[in-house]
Amino acid sequence: MYLQLRITAIVKETPDTFTYRFQPMNGEKIDYEAGQFLTFLIELHGVEYRRSYSFSSTPGIDQDLAVTIRRKENGEISRHILDYWKVGDIVTTLQPSGRFTLDEVPSVPFDIFLLGAGSGITPLFSLLKYILHHHAHAHVKLVYSSPTQERTIFHKQLQSLQEQYAEQLHIIYLFSAEGIIRRLSNGLLEPLVKEQTKYAAHLTQFFVCGPPEYMRMALLTLTFMGYSQQQQHKENFVVETGPQLARIGTPTDSTIKTVLIKKGHESYELKLPGNKNILSEALAHGITLPYSCKGGVCGSCTARCTQGKIWMALNEVLTDKEMAQGYLLTCTGYAVSETVIIEL
Repeated sequence: MYLQLRITAIVKETPDTFTYRFQPMNGEKIDYEAGQFLTFLIELHGVEYRRSYSFSSTPGIDQDLAVTIRRKENGEISRHILDYWKVGDIVTTLQPSGRFTLDEVPSVPFDIFLLGAGSGITPLFSLLKYILHHHAHAHVKLVYSSPTQERTIFHKQLQSLQEQYAEQLHIIYLFSAEGIIRRLSNGLLEPLVKEQTKYAAHLTQFFVCGPPEYMRMALLTLTFMGYSQQQQHKENFVVETGPQLARIGTPTDSTIKTVLIKKGHESYELKLPGNKNILSEALAHGITLPYSCKGGVCGSCTARCTQGKIWMALNEVLTDKEMAQGYLLTCTGYAVSETVIIEL
């Protein structure tokens, strides 16, 4: 479940943002998809922290794995990484994870909108390279919000892609701190989407990543415009679900359930009360499962229920279609049936 990676290069993207390139210590190829992330295990002051950072590299295009990390003003972990990680260091991560990926691609020309703000460009950059390289019939609009050109992550690389794929890619920069204030709002987004859509609206795909309020505005606007949940993809960088989970509470059923966990070639039987979530109980019993946020946001703990019924207190990742296929989040998932089988 864990990977050992050696840092091969550190590239300064902006004054507060750096790209870290890696190669696996065992020399084996690591499979991942554009738009996914790595969850790093970082020990600081004797405590283990887990932080997820999106790939800025693209499989099949970039030789090394790479993530791009921006220094957060109050982010102790990001400051630690930028201050102390150096070329040659060996770091530990979970296997690549995430559902912010391009899965179903129409066989006819279609539109893709990539809406990003700040460091939200990182997974979008990975996706953008993949789409341009593999899907020539996709017309891509990147709407990128940033304070200034100097603080625009990947600006030089994006300009190069714009020149190389001039007929397929259109980039719209919104600089909020340069003279006229331009921020993406519902009043700007709705006409922009209508103006930039070339093909059938029901085929259009949207990928959104940025601060919570930015994403909330964009997704509400797109929903109001009639775009379905399956057409909207989001990637959350901030976990703010603690108060929400507290309000929702836990099930009242405390009867013992049997959860059979299948992980690769291994199987574990877990006895737990119905008011305890699967992830916390598995960890408490020494069963190692993948996780990062523990708040129903990142999707690192995604599993699939193949028998029985699960109730999720909160889900900010999985679509209705995925849940209908049995996917669940173990961090907010509770066994409802007497017997449940899940697979990772």
